[in-house]
Amino acid sequence: DMFPYDESSPADNALAIANELAAFSPTLAERERWLVLNKIDLVPEDQQEALIESVVKALDWDGRPTYVISAMKKTGTQSLAGDLMRWLEERKERLDADPELAEEDDELRDTVETEARERIDMLGARRKAERAAARIANNLDDDDDDDYDVEVIYEL
Repeated sequence: DMFPYDESSPADNALAIANELAAFSPTLAERERWLVLNKIDLVPEDQQEALIESVVKALDWDGRPTYVISAMKKTGTQSLAGDLMRWLEERKERLDADPELAEEDDELRDTVETEARERIDMLGARRKAERAAARIANNLDDDDDDDYDVEVIYEL
């Protein structure tokens, strides 16, 4: 988001997202990524290039796909959608043509799913421990009615 509502730095926000992704799933963070900078229409034209460069530099982005768009005004979205469709079609062709690559891709997806489940479980356990500590601190009875489990399945 090139124009955060809280006036924070787009470069800092992009770096925070990349770091969160790496914490969530290191394997997923190493997969191919595209940089899509949205809401460029809200940035004054004379500031756009410097802002784009600050994000690219903060992420140490090295020429991988980068798109500067305005989803609201549909600026740059056709190019992004077309390139994404081409990439998906080419990827499918490569996977169909190379069983070893397809197997490797399946293994990567399994690893990402395992990492994601472990991270979600860890965060859930932390949240439950924090609630228990808060109940003890507030001298409240344990009420398990608000506990629930959610299964999330990530597919790439």
